Amino acid sequence: MPTLFRNVAIVEAGDPAIVDELIAAGFARYVVHRLGPSAIVVDHERLSEIRTWLKRLGHTPRVVAE
Repeated sequence: MPTLFRNVAIVEAGDPAIVDELIAAGFARYVVHRLGPSAIVVDHERLSEIRTWLKRLGHTPRVVAE
């Protein structure tokens, strides 16, 4: 059966370790679905927090709008 998700965003990283670190850092509660080793679906209202966390680790996240 197909599943539709509302009010979510996709976080995709080139390195699966970044996604694993994000989950281990306490963001797991905002993960709606894991698409694969380097991509997760998250609550869209948490993007600002995730972006800040990534920047603190030295990553420059690219935000892509629809």
